[in-house]
Amino acid sequence: MDTDEKKSQSCRNFRIKFAFLITPWQRFLQTITIAFLLFLIIGLIIISIQLMLYVFFFTKYWYIPILYISWIIYDRETPYKGGRKSVVLRNVKLWQYAKDYFPVELVKTADLPSDKNYIFCVYPHGILAIAAFLNFQTNANKFDDLFPGIDPYFVTLNATFKIPFTKDVCLAFGTISASEKSLLFCLQNKPGSSCVLMPGGHREGLRVMPGTCNIILRNRRGFVRIALKTGASLVPVFSFGENELYVPVNGKILLWIQNKLQKLFGDRQYFLKGRGFFQQSFGLLPHRRRNVTVVGKPIPVPKEENPSMELIAEYHQKYTDALVSLFNEYKGMYHVKGDDIELQIE
Repeated sequence: MDTDEKKSQSCRNFRIKFAFLITPWQRFLQTITIAFLLFLIIGLIIISIQLMLYVFFFTKYWYIPILYISWIIYDRETPYKGGRKSVVLRNVKLWQYAKDYFPVELVKTADLPSDKNYIFCVYPHGILAIAAFLNFQTNANKFDDLFPGIDPYFVTLNATFKIPFTKDVCLAFGTISASEKSLLFCLQNKPGSSCVLMPGGHREGLRVMPGTCNIILRNRRGFVRIALKTGASLVPVFSFGENELYVPVNGKILLWIQNKLQKLFGDRQYFLKGRGFFQQSFGLLPHRRRNVTVVGKPIPVPKEENPSMELIAEYHQKYTDALVSLFNEYKGMYHVKGDDIELQIE
């Protein structure tokens, strides 16, 4: 049961649980902030494309989209050369409300010397990767104070930087391209410059199921090769609670569709729901669930310009063992199922 359900005295009408009449101002601000964050993650892509098309075809300002696309072409190398992070945007107080909505927490288990570079490998991806965004792309949980001298850059798909407006917003948040060229530039740029990866990707995100910890790691070895080529230390990171933000939707019809999709795509697809802005029964907003990100001890990696498959396999196993150890050590403290939960690696 989430915090809303424990503290609110909401009325029930047609099985819809309302809470807007008794929501404290602070919690209302938290909900607004999360709705805005959801817009940045999902809605901005759709609206920016539609806006560009509308201005080009239906207004007299058709030249604006052309000028902006010209700017994207001119600026195309920026995502591959360290991006364009905004320190001001990273420290906006708005992200404090987003952090307190769940709440999202950041736990440090070891010091990270600022004279080295790191690859933070974060699991699980979840639906929205909320914890990774708030802990690494913003300073909501005082990452800069916990790890002084470490400059994190979040890695995302190359296609993101071809979308109008979305490209510039992502760059301002310290996001860079997922290409090898981009990662090598970042990790060799200066001491402390580090990458934040989510190796499980969107495929892992589509398979989220509350109460489980299924991650995709066994065949994801590209980040290990990059670490070896640059000598960057691997840092295992696990977010306890990321998979609990949405709950499954039950029903015979949905179960039938789910099974058909599994046969079609080979992966199990779940139907999940969140909560609404004024009610807690259904919607797109995530539920209020505690989300604790634990940053593990760095794994030193030697620098090898052309690492062999055997060396990659060796350090991939070291990272896997460290992640499993981290999960087992802290699951009793931070996971809703405690010591009963097991980490499943695919």
